[in-house]
This record gives sequence, C-alpha cells and structure tokens, in this order.
Amino acid sequence: MNETSISKVNKGVVKIGGARGNDLLPLLKDLARRTGKGEKWLLVHGASGYMEDLSEKCGFEPKYVTSPGGYRSRFTGKKEKDIFRYACNALSTEINCQFSAMGVPSGLLYPDIVNTASARRKDVLKIVENGRTRLLRGNYSGTVTAFDPASVDDLFGKNILPVIPPLASDVKTGEAVNVDGDRLAAAAASALKADVLVILSNVPGLLEDLEKPESLVTMGKLADWEKLENISKGNMKRKLLAAREALEANVPVVKICDSRLDHPLTNGLEGGGTTLCP
Repeated sequence: MNETSISKVNKGVVKIGGARGNDLLPLLKDLARRTGKGEKWLLVHGASGYMEDLSEKCGFEPKYVTSPGGYRSRFTGKKEKDIFRYACNALSTEINCQFSAMGVPSGLLYPDIVNTASARRKDVLKIVENGRTRLLRGNYSGTVTAFDPASVDDLFGKNILPVIPPLASDVKTGEAVNVDGDRLAAAAASALKADVLVILSNVPGLLEDLEKPESLVTMGKLADWEKLENISKGNMKRKLLAAREALEANVPVVKICDSRLDHPLTNGLEGGGTTLCP
C-alpha cells in the first residue's frame, strides 16, 4: 500500500455530488460490496441535477450566485426550497430502491424530521453581481451547526446503510433548509468519528489545470492549505472548505475522487484522486 491508500475502513462517510456528470450506480454497487464485507458507510447525496430538471419542468430557472469569497451556490428562495425538497425526496427514494434491488438494507434519514443535522438559516446573502457587492434577501439555505450521530449509529447497529440528503433543521424554526452536502458530510464524519470522508465529484480530484487531468494534486496537508485554495476553482473551493472542516474536527483523512469510475469509492481508498490529511 502507498501512503495515499487506506487498507481497511470500519466506519466511513461518502458524499456524491448531485450535479450532472456524476454517475450514481457504480457508487451504489461499490457500497453494496463493501458493506457486504462488514464496513459501515453513511451516504450523503447532492440533488442539484434533479433540482435543475424539476425547475425546468416547472418553468422555473434556478439562480446561481457568487459570494465575495468566490464560493458559487444556488439561491434558495421559498419556491426553490419547495422544489429542492421534492428533488431530495425523489433522489433519496431512487437510491433506496436501487439498494433494495441489490439486497442492501438502507434507511432514509431526513435531517429535519429525525434531527440529525441542525443549521442556521442565512436569510440574507452577500453576493457579487456585475462586479458589485449587494444583499439578496429571502434565502432558505443555511450552514450546518451540529450533527447528532445517534440515528446513524442506530442504523449501523442494525446493519442498515443510512442515506441523507442535503437538508437540515433550522435551529430557530425547525423547518427544512438547504445545506451544502460536502459540509454536511464533513460534520457527519466528525460526529461519527469516521475513519475517512470521501467526496466524489465529476472531476478526478483537485486539478492545477482544469483542462489537464494529469495535473491532479495527489496529496495535500493542512500546512499546504493556502496553496491548495489558490489552485482550486469553482465548486472545488467548497469541497476544500468541507475537507478542511473535517480535518480540523479530527477526521483522519479526506479523499476527493472521481465518481465516474467503475469502482469510485474503492478507487479513491486505494490511492486515486486527491488525499488530504492533517
């Protein structure tokens, strides 16, 4: 084994992006094989592709905004929140059905119902538009403030694979708010004392040049973080933020890997993608 490989996982968290280009089925098959060997995995999924499809069918165009720090996200107003909740439910149910067909017991945990994840809603967003900073109100997304691992550990004890969408319960109102799936997975990995957090996306990992897969950064440490952040572009910035939060919360290793491979989880654990450690 090389230094980027993990030979054994007792408990892990894997997050797969919801954007178009991510391939879900290979991950589910990989999880079925690994959980069949006794590993415990929590699956956190995104839903942006489903959200875009549903919005299009409803004649509603999603609005994407960029923060002054360069983080790109989807604005979630009241109408968007309802569509996103439906998209999350639809994808979670599809995942559950796929696992059932594979003979894998899985359980859907909706954070705003079973109180796994809590978040603070950000009603007002500061965004950059046409080179100018302005405030955008009526937002229903939030930042994860806590993760209660009890429901996940309960399913682990019953040999059931938990599935969680990118939703959380607002600390003030209890209503569902949209949260970043990568950061939700980071909070879950820390609370569960997971051996590893694997973030799967539709790219090979952190690339120095987005047009050149061979420019993959295979390894990074917290001491290198300023350099890593300067390399990152677009959505990779948020994945690096989630990775840092996980590492600083005592998760031993974070992998950012390609979801489009035949065995995406195993490939990452065996040294593929980008390995990040303290």
